[in-house]
Amino acid sequence: MKQLHFDLSFQRAAKKTLYPDITPRRRNRPDLLRRSPAILLVILTIITLAGCSFQEARRQAAAVENIGYIEGTVLNPSDRQGTMVALLFRNDNNIPVRLEGKTVADSGYFKFSVLPGSYFVAAFLDDNNDNRFQQGEYGAMHGTPASIEVAPKQTVILEPITILGPPPKPDNVPEPITEVQGAMHNIGQIVTLNDPRFKPENYTLGFWHPITFLEQAEGGLFFLEAYSPAKTPVLFVHGALGGPGIWTSILESLDRDRFQPWLLYYPSGLRLDIISDYMVEAVTRLQRRYNFTRIDIVAHSMGGLVTRSFVKKYIAHNTKNVDTIGLVMTINSPMNGIASAAVGIKHSPIVVPAWRDVAPASGFLRDINSWRWPDRIPYYLIISYVQGKSGDGTASLQSQAPLKLQNEAYRTILMEDSHEGILVDKTFLKIFNKILADNTAGTPRTP
Repeated sequence: MKQLHFDLSFQRAAKKTLYPDITPRRRNRPDLLRRSPAILLVILTIITLAGCSFQEARRQAAAVENIGYIEGTVLNPSDRQGTMVALLFRNDNNIPVRLEGKTVADSGYFKFSVLPGSYFVAAFLDDNNDNRFQQGEYGAMHGTPASIEVAPKQTVILEPITILGPPPKPDNVPEPITEVQGAMHNIGQIVTLNDPRFKPENYTLGFWHPITFLEQAEGGLFFLEAYSPAKTPVLFVHGALGGPGIWTSILESLDRDRFQPWLLYYPSGLRLDIISDYMVEAVTRLQRRYNFTRIDIVAHSMGGLVTRSFVKKYIAHNTKNVDTIGLVMTINSPMNGIASAAVGIKHSPIVVPAWRDVAPASGFLRDINSWRWPDRIPYYLIISYVQGKSGDGTASLQSQAPLKLQNEAYRTILMEDSHEGILVDKTFLKIFNKILADNTAGTPRTP
């Protein structure tokens, strides 16, 4: 039975931007910076980027905005069954350079996010679930092969790729070179929280220089211990300017005899659809590899938006996946967006691509919030506020807990705490661990 929810629509909208007010407050004198969030945003953007390349940040933001897509379907009328995988290759003077593989959805659909350029695409039946094509496995190329030219912001939809048997090797096509991105290699890699890639400065790098982040810090879906079929995976998803380190207190409190923590790590300046696409691919691969029957997901801040997008796509990818998600918890997530993102889009000298998705009424937010949450997945909506403010200091109460999400949630929990302070709050840690324990034991129960 659902708990009684409350409507926060009467709350006054937040006046603060995502950035703190660094000027002294004077009651009897108007302060230009306090009264103009746009000016403050521009100044703080320049200050923040003083130690790195301002022009490089603009270049990378523009590169991300020019990302295009290659979409298609794979057909398998052959007599062999298996997981279908689509492969993406960069066309380097007619030499195929393998970039990544994507698990094809039950419907046969796949999509790649690509920078403008020339590509090849193939598909195969992955007999041993290693995401690599090997001799004897069935497969086919798009064309014979045919190069695919993608212009900035263009979506190219391919003719269906039909798999009938082992693919013939064209005489004029050289052996492909492998250049798989680090984030793909890091799916299921075991690390510690002291991994140098998890340095806080890389959190900032991922926000302003997402392409450099992918080259240096890489990102991925990391394990903190070897996989154990006796333990329930708990996937932690950070938000903007965050990373694995924000979960330290929660991880220290976690019952490691019953749960195994997984950490999604990504450049938070990227468009959120790209991040949730990666999350779908990573979790799908791990499900194929380990055949786990349950995964719990905990997200903070912007990570809640990524997670909602993930759940929507993951279920569409395979309708049976709804039964593998044990619970979802979002903590202080601005589900209706943050007004300062819209200010940044309008006034900042650098527009972080993620702002376009976090801005209120964005296409991304409309897509994930118009979708109905599945009744079979217990959803815990955790929100907080700071006395004297309209929310937690970053996200307003209206954005954290719109009425639609309250109605979808199994339980809405309101706490007095700050945006990040809640992650180390001892009271919250007890509530968090009791929710996990109760849901793993059976029917969800309130803490």
